[in-house]
Amino acid sequence: MSKKHLTVKPDDAVESDGADFFKTYFEYNRTLRAWFVAFGIGGPALFLVNEHVSARLVAAGRLYLVAALFVIGAAAQVIGALMNKISNWYVYYSCLDDEFTSTRKYRLAEWLIDQFWIDILLDVVTILAFGAAIWFMMTVFG
Repeated sequence: MSKKHLTVKPDDAVESDGADFFKTYFEYNRTLRAWFVAFGIGGPALFLVNEHVSARLVAAGRLYLVAALFVIGAAAQVIGALMNKISNWYVYYSCLDDEFTSTRKYRLAEWLIDQFWIDILLDVVTILAFGAAIWFMMTVFG
């Protein structure tokens, strides 16, 4: 059953299949992922390239903690991307093979796609891990 949304425009109201909402969601999702990639690469690059920062982290005993936090944040995003890639492939494949919809793989993939909370959880893990890593990096200079 298709869900319809009422989109109100200044002069009239039209029914929408949600494509405009998804397009907006997709743009925000892409922007957030770009920021995660920038932080996931930029943070470790800062203490790998800058000897002063890495020396302070070593002296404070936080180098491995900071590195681990960046790995955790990046891993959360990789897990989410891999999960979404595989799930979307199985749902796509079901369009080519009707019998595939009766398999456990398909049902699990469809269930995962509907679980938006998993994406949010992985994003929160990434934000917390990167945030903590940045905090520990900044506090070695205080």
